[in-house]
Amino acid sequence: MSIVDPAPRRVLILDDDAMVGMLIETVARLDGVATRLTAMPDDFFAALDSWQPTHIVLDLTMPALSGEAVLQALAQRGCAACLVISSGADVQRLQHAAAQARAQGLMVAGTLSKPFVPAA
Repeated sequence: MSIVDPAPRRVLILDDDAMVGMLIETVARLDGVATRLTAMPDDFFAALDSWQPTHIVLDLTMPALSGEAVLQALAQRGCAACLVISSGADVQRLQHAAAQARAQGLMVAGTLSKPFVPAA
């Protein structure tokens, strides 16, 4: 008897740091997850609508549009994807953003402080 994953997992990554985004993308792909990576909020929202990710990894500190603004837009759209919020900002800001996102009805799996390195 084999176990079949009932639905494909798709992670959409919004991060302005290409190296960080590619690291997250690589780790997800190694786990069999389909990925899309962008640094542009417009591309992110287009992929959100057309690709309907199951998971989102969102950098909180972005130059074009703040992560908080992205979280607010996700809440307004009724986003059902599971979120991971990442940032090099202080831990309190990261935790506050996660709490605000949850209060707006978003499903936040957790936060990821930068810089980080994958475990060996």
